[in-house]
Amino acid sequence: MKKILLILCLFLLVGCGKAANKVYSLTLNNKTFYLGEEYTKEKYGESIGYSEVSSCAFEGLDKTYKYDHYEVTTYPVDGKDKVYLIYFLDDEISTTEGLKLSDSYNDMISKYGEKYKKEGNLYTYTLGKTNLNIIVENGFVTSIEYAHEI
Repeated sequence: MKKILLILCLFLLVGCGKAANKVYSLTLNNKTFYLGEEYTKEKYGESIGYSEVSSCAFEGLDKTYKYDHYEVTTYPVDGKDKVYLIYFLDDEISTTEGLKLSDSYNDMISKYGEKYKKEGNLYTYTLGKTNLNIIVENGFVTSIEYAHEI
């Protein structure tokens, strides 16, 4: 009996550990992008636009890389650029769960549920140290952004 209880406890601990490590990610063209990972051109590809600004929170530059349908913003950590934001530019892409710009509020609820934090028309879903920020105006999604908590 003690052996069974010990195995059950270990199973629960392993399960809880996995849940704590979950984060939002974006899958596009068979590639999965994770917030907080190191940004590399090899993984993300060649951008069509680039801008930078002195970081308010870190030593170095915050960099934004523009792609056809989204932007990736990075922040500097130990000489490496880490992914901080992924911002949708149009309705040609969707979240990994299938939400895209111009979808309805009800589409958002059916994909993510009602466990969100609401400030005005901003709905924030949190998973681990990542947020999915969605703005809804007049019943429709007008902004989607993945953000890493720093």
